[in-house]
Amino acid sequence: MLRPSAKMRALIPVRYLLIPSVALIGIGLAVYIVRSQVPRVPIGSTAVDPPHSPFEERIAGIGTVLPSSDIVSVGTALAGVVEEVAVIEGESVAIGQLLFRLDSRQTRAELGAANARLRVASAKLAAVKALPRETTLRESEAVVASAAAQLVDAKGRLARLEELGINTAASRNEQPRLEYEVAAAQAGFDTASARRDQVKQGAWPEDLAVAAAEVAVAQAEAARAETQLERESVKSTIAGTVLYIDIDPGEHVVPGSVQQVVAIGALDPLHVRVQIDEMDAWRFRPESKAVASARGGSRGVFALRFLRGTPLIIPKRLLSGDSAERVDVRVMEVEYELDNPHTTKLMPGQLVDVFIEAPIETEPDIQR
Repeated sequence: MLRPSAKMRALIPVRYLLIPSVALIGIGLAVYIVRSQVPRVPIGSTAVDPPHSPFEERIAGIGTVLPSSDIVSVGTALAGVVEEVAVIEGESVAIGQLLFRLDSRQTRAELGAANARLRVASAKLAAVKALPRETTLRESEAVVASAAAQLVDAKGRLARLEELGINTAASRNEQPRLEYEVAAAQAGFDTASARRDQVKQGAWPEDLAVAAAEVAVAQAEAARAETQLERESVKSTIAGTVLYIDIDPGEHVVPGSVQQVVAIGALDPLHVRVQIDEMDAWRFRPESKAVASARGGSRGVFALRFLRGTPLIIPKRLLSGDSAERVDVRVMEVEYELDNPHTTKLMPGQLVDVFIEAPIETEPDIQR
């Protein structure tokens, strides 16, 4: 076996050093080329500064700006096609002002028919109350006089026959007929007298009751049609501002729908409803100072005045969108009023960050 020469033995360590060195130089050159080709992006400052609390010890919560009347969603109790939308978004409305109207052509026709029936029933009642009429009374008197004359004539003929004697053949044949005529004339006179007395008496109480009941039925039908027509004209229940409209003429609406047809709210003043984490609920004091800060880089804070709090811890519903936010929590809701409503630029539905001053606890509160 040939052994390496002394010269080759001297080159072996140089090979072990040269090859790693060349590899390291290549890696460094590759890194340099890659870094030189990648553009440098300067790190900019945040566009919006995070909210800052003016209190050293505070309770933080998410607040929603709401109208002082809350958001009143006005709907319809009837299904139908919208005939007219009488308001626009942002318009101020008064109590009882028309918001929108459903198609009411059928109801108007029913109301016209009901009013006609009411006029007929009222005329019948007036006619019954007007009894006895003068012409009817004179007519009945004339009938009685005619019946009395016929009775006198029949009695006279019978009396003359009796004066002649009843033994003659003519008398025996005529007497039964004349007695029958007297009886018929007497019956006619009694009938005419009874009719005259009835006319003089006027309307019977039963007839008045029936006529009055017909008028009441007609009035109820007319009132029902008027109520239906009134319900088809949806009006504002509060004085405020139209916040939202989601209907157009010709659109079909149904009662009980999740669609918010028209939303109204009183914007003077505005309220802020705050959700406070249950972990901080024990630190909350109604008399503590509170401020709201609008999002989006708005400068300044808005002072708040405590109104009321909900004495119930409920699951959290309003989320801030933070990836680290816990959703399996419960909160206490507190409502505030803006102290300076005429100088704020907040809008209903806007989210604000609310900070409430919290008292510093120096000693633990031991519950006994």
